[in-house]
Amino acid sequence: MKPRYKTLIGGTLALIGSSLFGGSLWLAGLWLGKYIVRLLFTIIPAIVVYILTYLLIIGGILWLLIS
Repeated sequence: MKPRYKTLIGGTLALIGSSLFGGSLWLAGLWLGKYIVRLLFTIIPAIVVYILTYLLIIGGILWLLIS
């Protein structure tokens, strides 16, 4: 990723996180923004795998019952 995009993303995360803290703690806002993004990229794939696993199990059971 190019450095200017990293700077742009970091600045955006700092603004979003800083607005959560009332606009004064931009460094804490940057940390919070990065933490939230990492958390989302961890939780979303886990939820998708969980749902797909149960769909596969339910689909397999229904396939056995129908055939």
